[in-house]
Amino acid sequence: MNEAKEARERRFISIYRKHVDEVYQYVLLRTGFDVPLAEDLTQDIFLDVFKGLWGFKGLSSEKTWIFKIAQNKLFDYYRRQYSQKTEILPLDDQLSDQLSDPKQNIDTCMQVTFENRQVKECLSQLPKQYQILLSLKYIEEISVKQIARIVDKSPKSVESMLGRARSAFIRQYREMEGAQNDRE
Repeated sequence: MNEAKEARERRFISIYRKHVDEVYQYVLLRTGFDVPLAEDLTQDIFLDVFKGLWGFKGLSSEKTWIFKIAQNKLFDYYRRQYSQKTEILPLDDQLSDQLSDPKQNIDTCMQVTFENRQVKECLSQLPKQYQILLSLKYIEEISVKQIARIVDKSPKSVESMLGRARSAFIRQYREMEGAQNDRE
């Protein structure tokens, strides 16, 4: 009995060492670079890995299994965070006109610039619900329909909230650019 326990612990340690850095980076990106939160979620993920180690049947690669646990843990986190009070920000006419401009592809623009440090900082300034929606849409690349299931809202409601989140993001980004230009 003791040998089985030791074998399980050795196997877990090996898995942990092999995947912890990659899982941490995955979680860190999806939590808006919140280091303490990413550390906590990574710890929870590997706790689930340890608990499920003997139940893992090898139907997928070890890495795929671990990242599925990580994805589910993040979705649970998003769900809990999103279910807290939602703050609605008004959409001004100028931003509304820019968002409806067919020549401007906000989706492509957001995906291309997400890696930018200023964008990350801007995202962290938004209400948590907007951070979650934008992360699910542009980092996780999840459909509106799937996001609706995660946050327990209708797809139409999610589309509307995504519009407000994008508007808030654009407004915040412009404010940050303006402040940076003033410093220069």
